[in-house]
Amino acid sequence: MCKISKMLELIAESHRIVAFTGAGVSTDSGIPDVDGILSILNRDSDYHGNAYNLVSQRFARSEPATFYRIYRKTFFHPDARPNSCHHFLVDLEKAGKLAGVVTMNIDYLHQKAGSRQVCEYWGDMRKNRCVNCNRLYDWSLLENQNIPKCRICGGLIIPDFVYRDLRTYPNEVANGEKMIESADLLLILGTRRQASSFPSAIKKIVVSESASPEDGVLTINQNINDLFIDLSEKYHALY
Repeated sequence: MCKISKMLELIAESHRIVAFTGAGVSTDSGIPDVDGILSILNRDSDYHGNAYNLVSQRFARSEPATFYRIYRKTFFHPDARPNSCHHFLVDLEKAGKLAGVVTMNIDYLHQKAGSRQVCEYWGDMRKNRCVNCNRLYDWSLLENQNIPKCRICGGLIIPDFVYRDLRTYPNEVANGEKMIESADLLLILGTRRQASSFPSAIKKIVVSESASPEDGVLTINQNINDLFIDLSEKYHALY
C-alpha cells in the first residue's frame, strides 16, 4: 500500500483528528521557514545579528527601521494565501473529523482558510502592541506606516510575539496540549518536532521533507503542498 493510500485509510477510520503544524506548512504560500529566514538574513549586509535577535523586543526598540525592513521580508506577509494543506484541514473540520489545529505559525493562514478551532502557541501577526502604553493594534497599521507609531502616545508599535520575546501564550499551549491528548490521529505537518515528543498512544502521521522515520509512525518525505493537492483529490473522489 502506498503512503498516500495509508494516510487516507487512517483519516477515514479516525474521528478526532488534530493537526500540529509548523513553518513547512506555509512555505508554498510564500512565507519562509527558518532556513529561508536565515538565507534572507545572510544576504542582508546591513544586519549582523541572528534570527533570534531579530525577534527580540530589545532589537526592535533600538533599531526600529532595520527591524521593520527585515520583518517585512521575513514574517510579515499579510497578502499570503492559504495553500492545499490549509484547505484540506478545513475540509476535514467541515466533515466532522478534525477536532482542531495546533500551530507554531504566526501567519494566520489556517483562519484565512476557514479553520475555526486553532490554538496559536505564539499568537499571530495581526496582534501588535505599543511598547509604551500597551495599546493593541491590528496589522493594517503596519501596512500603512514604515515605522508604526501609537495614535495615543506616539510610542513604537511592534508585533506582540516580539514584544513578548517569543514567549508562548500559556493558555494557548494548555488548550493545544489538551486537544492533542484527546486526538485519535495526530497529523504532524511541516515541523522538525519529532513524533516521539507527543503522547505515545496516539496514531501519528508525519509529513515533512526532512523528517526521519520513527517506529510506528507513518512518515512521508514530500513537499506538503504537492502532497495535499494529491491527497485532496483522492479523498474527495472517495468521500
